[in-house]
Amino acid sequence: MVRIVTDSTCDLSSEQASQFGITAVAKLYVLFGDRTFQDGVTINNEQFYALLKNNSNFPSTSQPSVGDFVQIYERFKGDPIISIHISRDLSGTLASAEAARDLVGGDITIIDSRNVNAGLALLVIEAVRMSQQGATAAQIKARIDALVPRTRLVFALDTLENLRRGGRIGNAQAFLGSVLQFKPIITIKDGRLEPVERVRTMSKAVTRLKDIAAQELADHDDPRVVFMHTAAPATAGALMKALGTQIKLTEPFIIEAGPVVATHAGPGAVGISYIV
Repeated sequence: MVRIVTDSTCDLSSEQASQFGITAVAKLYVLFGDRTFQDGVTINNEQFYALLKNNSNFPSTSQPSVGDFVQIYERFKGDPIISIHISRDLSGTLASAEAARDLVGGDITIIDSRNVNAGLALLVIEAVRMSQQGATAAQIKARIDALVPRTRLVFALDTLENLRRGGRIGNAQAFLGSVLQFKPIITIKDGRLEPVERVRTMSKAVTRLKDIAAQELADHDDPRVVFMHTAAPATAGALMKALGTQIKLTEPFIIEAGPVVATHAGPGAVGISYIV
């Protein structure tokens, strides 16, 4: 069976990762000054937000080390491995994975999801499903490569400050200086952050996110949809309920972004991911 590896920016909880059958999750790092924490291992969401509120150091993030990936790949050497990760334009995670693959050798295929968070999660879940059904590594790669440009992640932020301070703002820079009293809606396009529009309140953002998804999924009989949030479960629940009144959702679920993604998104974000 093909082993499916991903990284912690997919933001599936350990319970969800186990439930879906993911082989291994490489953990990224969050840094507060000279203190380094492993995403979801030595820092959880509650601890992260407490530090974000009380620590004078603004957090930064770092990819898994080459050694982290070597340990994972060595454990499953002999089996084919598909390793699917956060967009190369958002993190150095892929570079670490590629370096580890070259050291370990064997049948290791690395895929750039061109996405993050719920978008990455959707692709990983599909890869696991195919593996469990007996697909080969080549078949899984071909399928995921085809789904990458069809995978959407659209989200609303309560603030752009975290993206700006974390250096990940990309083309959403266009919103700076014009978003006071506004909530920016952003998407991932070809692996990079792209501005969509801005609205005045988070409730209006939920409506817009719902409308965007409903329009793109109008012709889909069985849409795969995942909702995300950063310390805003009620808002994510409201978004899921609102979309569910317009289109039939098959086993939708909500993920809470972990400390690495929350470092850049900031608290209060909500979003939706789906495959068109």
